[in-house]
Amino acid sequence: MPKSSHTRDILQSGGFSLHYHVGRLFRVGFVGQCSILAALAAVAMFCASLIDHSLILNGRNVGLLQHPAFWGFPLLQIVLPLCIRQSIQKLQRARLRDGEIAEVEKRRSLLNGAKIRQFLSWQDRESRLVATLIYCTGLAAFVWNTYQNQRPGVVVPFDFWDSSNYVWGFWFTRVYKFYLFVLLLPYIAMIHVAILFVTLRFIRRARVSGRLVLFPFHPDGVGGLDFVSSLISTPIIITLIVGSLSTAAAFLVHRAPDVTPLIGLSILISWAVIAYFVPILFLRSDIIAMKREVLKKLRSLEQTTYSQIIETQGINLEMLGKGKEALDYFDNVCEKIQKISNYPHIKRLVGSLGFAVTTSTVSLAFKLVDVAPVIDRLFKKT
Repeated sequence: MPKSSHTRDILQSGGFSLHYHVGRLFRVGFVGQCSILAALAAVAMFCASLIDHSLILNGRNVGLLQHPAFWGFPLLQIVLPLCIRQSIQKLQRARLRDGEIAEVEKRRSLLNGAKIRQFLSWQDRESRLVATLIYCTGLAAFVWNTYQNQRPGVVVPFDFWDSSNYVWGFWFTRVYKFYLFVLLLPYIAMIHVAILFVTLRFIRRARVSGRLVLFPFHPDGVGGLDFVSSLISTPIIITLIVGSLSTAAAFLVHRAPDVTPLIGLSILISWAVIAYFVPILFLRSDIIAMKREVLKKLRSLEQTTYSQIIETQGINLEMLGKGKEALDYFDNVCEKIQKISNYPHIKRLVGSLGFAVTTSTVSLAFKLVDVAPVIDRLFKKT
């Protein structure tokens, strides 16, 4: 089967099966499929809440239009599938050229979709283990949310538009969240893991065979490994940004550090840390091995140069000058190599985690601290 067919199969099966049928029905591409499904979900939420008369609820209770966090789900339906499709396309345009993995248009791809498809089919022990962890996590999130929504005023201290007290909102969100938590999002996570799994395996083979080279002065700042690092970090960062906005909105709604938004924030941060460090630790071992190999060669050349200097009979100022330049050069290159991070893009991850925590903390602080009297006094003084 051609590589393009494997890619289409990945984006048309599993959690993307509904996308495929929507595409055939409306004759639209993948972007259109994601947009239509997100729009249908948003409209259905609105209609269910409208029937239940729960768009706006009185007092402490929260209606649909008072619950901005919920609108993050349709946004995720668009952002994450497009992000994972971009990762697949990057992989198809990549090849190992002159010791570096880079994107090259209209060339033989680094890895074909068959290997990703094989992982998604759970044909080996690793894929079955990953699938068990991911799908069980999604199912647990769905079960907890269903339990919470059946006990308004107990698990959380207020009622809300999709609790069991509002039939249409409750049952629509059961169907919708089952689709999200058990089908779509776990499938996207499986594709992401499959991409990293086959890519990191290729990296290991290429490094051991000597075909992959470390570039100390590469403009990407990570020795020419930005392609692989981006495959790891980009989906994580995008999910963190979107998820943190939804979590911050949840804290605004709850007006307190309730268990639900705290669990949401904890899961978001934990997932980001695990999703980054598990693959990066594998890549780290290859980075360290390549750095060690290059440093060994440089130190050997440095030692040879030093030996030539001290074995020279008599004082040769010209020889000493050239030797010093050579030794300084070797030291500078070695220092440059040692500065290449063993954890590429970790600063981006830390920045995204900081954004996630800060947005939630600020939104919670605004609700815990009544700033209106303070602002009123400031205006009276001016």
